Amino acid sequence: MSAPSLDDTAREAIRWMVLLHSGEASQQERRGFDAWLMRDERHRTAWQHLTGPVANALDPIRTLNQHAPGQAYAMADAMADAKSRVQRRRRVLRGALALGGVSSGAVALLQRFDPLQNAFADFHTATGQRQRFELADGSVLVLNARSAADVKFTPTRRQVSLRMGALIAEVQPDLQRPFCVSTAFGDIQALNSDQQAKFLVRNQQDDCVVAALDQALQITPKQGAQVRLPPGSVIRLSNHGINPTFESAASAAAWESGRVAVYDQPLGEVIEAMRPYRAGLLRISSAAASLKVYGSYPLDDTDEALRSIAETLPVYVHVHSAGWLVRIELA
Repeated sequence: MSAPSLDDTAREAIRWMVLLHSGEASQQERRGFDAWLMRDERHRTAWQHLTGPVANALDPIRTLNQHAPGQAYAMADAMADAKSRVQRRRRVLRGALALGGVSSGAVALLQRFDPLQNAFADFHTATGQRQRFELADGSVLVLNARSAADVKFTPTRRQVSLRMGALIAEVQPDLQRPFCVSTAFGDIQALNSDQQAKFLVRNQQDDCVVAALDQALQITPKQGAQVRLPPGSVIRLSNHGINPTFESAASAAAWESGRVAVYDQPLGEVIEAMRPYRAGLLRISSAAASLKVYGSYPLDDTDEALRSIAETLPVYVHVHSAGWLVRIELA
């Protein structure tokens, strides 16, 4: 039932191409690419397969640079600076990959494994990957699968911006620099800077979930007044303010140990939690999604989780294309 894997080397080659053609690669990153290229014959083969047609398309620029050293690169830099960083990245993905013979289907496939928009994040994870990242102050970010975050530390503030997915912050005390996680819906800050704190933030389509796992938090919505969130509490933060939720803190953080745990919650929430762990598509009907369920399902083996759902709930689980598409409907 599992969808097939995408070759890691091909993914790395595409990431390098995106970075090197984005106009944002530093000298250190260029040296890192050279080292990656020389490390393994498979790296060179993947790079040649990806960039061969691109190299041919860029021959006129190389010719110009031979006759007027540096001029072609200066022109390229000037053209790149004419657009925003986001536009440059989109141009790379749509143009360079297409020139390289990478079809839109292949790009979509890569997107299912490792979202390309996360390639420039300070920390990010791929599909099915959880990872702990230690920060400069000794704090730790635990990223759920298919998640991304940026970190900016200043003399007065420790800031984490959650781009996508979910994180658990294990915060070290620092009286001079509060620790804050920013989302599209507001900011979450550990309230007691003189104590260790642990809290969860999970981005969703229309809101984000915040759980105070041990210490109290200060929530500052984009709209509305600040709110103190007591230890063990969970809320939903949206553009309309703060709303309660029936999800427990333990349930919200269960992904850290590779489980999704639900207690009288919709089946749709189980499927939503499984999506970052499966490269293929998971589709569920509205009727099936509204079923209330209890239980704990493995995230690291979504095949087993789907079998358990099919065996214990009044639903049909239809598997197509070797697991690339799964449809769940009410029986």
